[in-house]
Amino acid sequence: MDRITPNTKLTCLLGHPVSHSASPAIHNASYHAAGVDAVYLAFDVRDLERAVSGLQELGAVGCNITIPHKEEALRLATTLSEEVRLIGAINTLKFGEGGVEGYNTDVNGVLRSLELLDIKGVGEALLLGAGGAARAVVVALRDRVSKLVITSRSLWRAEGLATMASELGFESLAVPWERRNYFVERAELVVNATPVGTYGEGMPVDASRLQKGCAVFDLVYNPPDTPLVKAARRAGCRALGGLPMLVRQAAESERIWFNIDPPEEVMMRAAKRFLGVENEGDGEG
Repeated sequence: MDRITPNTKLTCLLGHPVSHSASPAIHNASYHAAGVDAVYLAFDVRDLERAVSGLQELGAVGCNITIPHKEEALRLATTLSEEVRLIGAINTLKFGEGGVEGYNTDVNGVLRSLELLDIKGVGEALLLGAGGAARAVVVALRDRVSKLVITSRSLWRAEGLATMASELGFESLAVPWERRNYFVERAELVVNATPVGTYGEGMPVDASRLQKGCAVFDLVYNPPDTPLVKAARRAGCRALGGLPMLVRQAAESERIWFNIDPPEEVMMRAAKRFLGVENEGDGEG
């Protein structure tokens, strides 16, 4: 897209806050490269229902949903994808004459990261966090992990997610946040689905207790190499930040909205430019 016209299609992000989001940079670069006459904006909204209604009236194609509205969006959708039914959260809406379609593209983003880390048959994994992103991780780990240990600052949320994992066929265990480092020593895979490490601040676990050769996946994407990722690599672990997940889930949204094959390399470069790391690696190692 070279310029906005009355025919330009609208897509956007709805959340609170959204000023930190790389999504507009990622999607607009993709639209330009793919020749899609569309624009992507970010709106800081508190009343999700009114925002979605307004977008429908404006003729928007669809939108992404982020914190804190992913669960509330469930009641606004008329149809739900299988992933949404399993996770209980929506991150993508598509508007049409038939109503509002609800999707969750986070699962595909997690699966892309697991492929890059070569995660297949894992005995025991440790999942840090029990929010919407963690639920997507649980769904993606089906058939790849035998036992899943889940910890969160909210034990009751970890217990709820452990119940969900059990229903999906995992041997699962919820443990208090204070005991997480004990389970780090046993884990073949550690997944951080908390915000700890964003902007390079803090570490969710004691990385010195990681066992050599384990895999570490940090969903935090800013910075692309978080303190946990860097420490894990120093410890001899395979480690990956959240940037590939971010790009893949964004690409899946565009497939839903426009039925195209988005240029993911362009999207990755745009994300890295936004984060100020365009001269670093590919974000996938």
